[in-house]
Amino acid sequence: MVRTPPAHATSSPTESTRSFCATTGALSEIAALFLRSHAWDLEGALLAYYYSNRSGKNTKSDRDTASAAHRKVLASFDKYKDPDADIILIDGTLAYLEDLGIAPEHCWSLTLAYFLQSPHAGEFRRDSFVEAWMRVGVTSIPDMTRYIEQLHQQLTSTSAEFAKLYAYVFGFVRGPDRGVKTIDYKDAVSYWRLLFPECAFLANCTERLDQWYQFVEQVQNPVSRDLWDIFLRFVLEILCTDPLNLSSYDEMSVWHSMMDEYVEWLQENNLLGER
Repeated sequence: MVRTPPAHATSSPTESTRSFCATTGALSEIAALFLRSHAWDLEGALLAYYYSNRSGKNTKSDRDTASAAHRKVLASFDKYKDPDADIILIDGTLAYLEDLGIAPEHCWSLTLAYFLQSPHAGEFRRDSFVEAWMRVGVTSIPDMTRYIEQLHQQLTSTSAEFAKLYAYVFGFVRGPDRGVKTIDYKDAVSYWRLLFPECAFLANCTERLDQWYQFVEQVQNPVSRDLWDIFLRFVLEILCTDPLNLSSYDEMSVWHSMMDEYVEWLQENNLLGER
């Protein structure tokens, strides 16, 4: 069973695992086992670990458990990997998503890709797949689904958390070729439409976001990494603070030219309140 971090916990499962390993010197697999059994309460997990060490209960049984977990995760990867390559490709990805109960067009699929560090759509690599699931101590398909649901809730809960997923998505859409500097405007709009509605803290600027999509579709400019990154800051600092008037916007500030043109477009189309 996947355990949700307790309400009083201030660290994410990943941060708790790192802290546990740094404190004890234990493997991440062992850390995950103790943390999961204590609902991700770091203090309780550490006490249990040190008690088991003192009583001689730890080493072999825990290593055996970790080894069994490792075999389960490897078996999951092997089930979906391409028959001609040691990698999960589009057919395997679709089968994996189906077993997880995640629709390919659902935003959870992006959270899964982020967690497993997929280099681009329809591809998962063995090393990152196994490392990620072993790090959090999750080995079964039902538990994987529950973990991704919990992680998605975490990543869309605050602007700071969301920024991690948002920054990853540009590279995911662009693909691993660093020589490619932009993504198509249609892809950018599609992923903005997928990502932003997941965040309750952006609910008050939905209309402004829709107008941004209209503007981008009209000008049809490719979207660079710089534009992609700055737009999130523009949303948080300008669109959401005063959606009606955009009173925080200063044309003398350093924004991407597309943001300046967007504000001009709003003014020209009488879509902006008094400023």
